[in-house]
Amino acid sequence: MYKTHIETPDISAAKVPDEKLIMLVDDDPIFRRITSGYLSAQGYKVMEAEDGLDGLRKLRKTEPDLVLCDLSMPVLDGIEFVEEVSLEYPSLPMIVVSATDEMSDVAKALRYGIKDFLAKPIGNHEHLSCAIESTLEDTCNHLADQRDFASQWFQVDGGGDIPEEQELHWHLEYLRDNPSAAKDLLHALLPEKDTAQGAWKCSYRLLQSADVMPLVFDYAWLMNGQFAFYVVDSSSSHDKGVASTLLVRALFNDYLRNLRSFSADLKDLAEIVERGLECSECAEPVAALFGVANLSDGTLSLLPAGLDSQWSNGYMTQHIAAGVNLGENCLKNFITKDLLIHDACQLSLSCLGSCSFVLDIYQGSNN
Repeated sequence: MYKTHIETPDISAAKVPDEKLIMLVDDDPIFRRITSGYLSAQGYKVMEAEDGLDGLRKLRKTEPDLVLCDLSMPVLDGIEFVEEVSLEYPSLPMIVVSATDEMSDVAKALRYGIKDFLAKPIGNHEHLSCAIESTLEDTCNHLADQRDFASQWFQVDGGGDIPEEQELHWHLEYLRDNPSAAKDLLHALLPEKDTAQGAWKCSYRLLQSADVMPLVFDYAWLMNGQFAFYVVDSSSSHDKGVASTLLVRALFNDYLRNLRSFSADLKDLAEIVERGLECSECAEPVAALFGVANLSDGTLSLLPAGLDSQWSNGYMTQHIAAGVNLGENCLKNFITKDLLIHDACQLSLSCLGSCSFVLDIYQGSNN
């Protein structure tokens, strides 16, 4: 009598309902064993991969709820793995845990959609738990694709409120204790130097000394044709410049994400950013500048918040006085509205001996 062979499915990585599956990608077997044991004790199902290539192969068989990966791995390194996963599985949240001293690699991973990072070795595994819980919560609430990593660190809401118990202080402590890493992170988070939408183009040039904390610039195109941007001098705050700069980044992105009228307003933006700085113990006033270009009518509005600048459109030039810093009621400063761009305009500023910045906004061909 022959026995019928029935193939039993592999359930080693199968998920029990409501049980979250974490993929752990790391070439260090000791780190995998310790971390896997901790995560299992926290109630997670864990699937291990020994390098990036092994991780990609296993992803094609079983998709986890979250990926936890190293950046320095053989065969397929962490950056290559993160890039591949972001292309093939764009909604899959990832967290980097890395011993790399190259903060620029971490920032590059963040650009590919990494939601958080932790320095290796992990001194306190509760930090890992909080990072995973926060990321999974965002995913369940369909916020993962919208939140910038800094927004997740501070858990900023649409009104700029930051519950103190949700601030992820260990990130800020790490950056404060490692100033070279903080500089690398802020430098690496600078956006592409050239950007365009329709017939309008924007480009910037930034030169700065390696001896001081950097000037940070970021921008966003809005659906209504507006180009919103900010500049922050992270060196203008001695002890909390990095935290304050990252908080401005979080508040700026969350303000734009929560726009109800699809139109950015400098006064509203400044109020929300200042409220966030005020209620955060890890931040303090910094020198900044905000701007919104309404390219549908060819005008630019500027709100100085501690940074002195010059504006010109080729026909006229205007000095924009620095005023008080962001966080010191910068709405007292004069908002310069409806500067005519014409075909092109330029905004420039410099901090003596440390940096110079130039932003060009101009019309070009669609080709």
